Amino acid sequence: MKTLIIRTDKLGDFYLTLPYIRSLQRKYGKENIDIVISGDIYDHFKNKDYLFNKIFSFPQKNLINKILLIFKLRNFFYDQVIIFDGKDRSIILSYLLKCAKKIFVIEKRKLNFIFRLFLNKKNIFTVYDDRKENYSSLFSNLISSLNVKFAESDYKFLKYENLNHLETKCPSINNLTPYTLLHLDEKWFSNLYINKFADMTPSYGDFLLFIKKFISSKNQNLIITTGIKKISFIDGLKMKFFTKINENFYEFNHINFKAILLLNSSIKDLETLSMNSNNIITCNGPLTQIAQSFNINIIDILENDMEEWYDRHIYNKKKYHRLFRKKFNDVYKEILFNLR
Repeated sequence: MKTLIIRTDKLGDFYLTLPYIRSLQRKYGKENIDIVISGDIYDHFKNKDYLFNKIFSFPQKNLINKILLIFKLRNFFYDQVIIFDGKDRSIILSYLLKCAKKIFVIEKRKLNFIFRLFLNKKNIFTVYDDRKENYSSLFSNLISSLNVKFAESDYKFLKYENLNHLETKCPSINNLTPYTLLHLDEKWFSNLYINKFADMTPSYGDFLLFIKKFISSKNQNLIITTGIKKISFIDGLKMKFFTKINENFYEFNHINFKAILLLNSSIKDLETLSMNSNNIITCNGPLTQIAQSFNINIIDILENDMEEWYDRHIYNKKKYHRLFRKKFNDVYKEILFNLR
């Protein structure tokens, strides 16, 4: 059955959907699965042809490019269009395409008069999102309505790649196993992320103490990756404790192990580093989804007041440890306790 899947939001949201795309792929065959994704993440996924037949980039702003996409998609007739994101733009796009059946995930709060007119058609099927149900359950209900069964193996939606596939040229990176991956992005700093969140900003001394205690107790290397946003704390780490190897690679030696600061990592590099790690330490995001796919031990640091929201996004809780934001010299002790 020729199927178009539309999911036009962020990277983590698309990772969250991939297990269910795998289920549909098993049922219909890869050659019958086309995907529309956000232009922001298109470049990362366009070469992952084991996931789809064709992939299309949805432009977030350019109206002319949106019209060109519509004409491109109208060259095909789809037996069904499945919308996982429930976005207005995705629903409107589906109404401009040639297809026999449409299946929407849609929030109940969006059921205004206009949408009721849209949805009151024989070829429209809906799965209602109450913004409380776990996405795993929600998406399982969607594919079940198509007589597609979800399998545990569908969680492993990425092909394994070893460290030789890293795009960033990292000296002797292959010699760093075993290692733990710590993703130190702006989410660790409430003033750079969401001000009302509990502040975890570490002092340089506390962070260095954490690195030393980690290496001493776990006998592993530590790889620290960063996000896109420039963070002055990371610049300070480089200057105070780390030795520069090249523009993107800094190292700190302790006993017989290393802490590596790896800058400007691509999404592909973060995937590869995640799937080869013993543990991942992160503040909930795309790396959490990747780690769950490969059954990696996860330390996920969350804001206490948003526990219900996070619950919706955690689909495979094996080897998953939930910590809550607090002062760094308290949270790092809990991190060390839950590592393997």
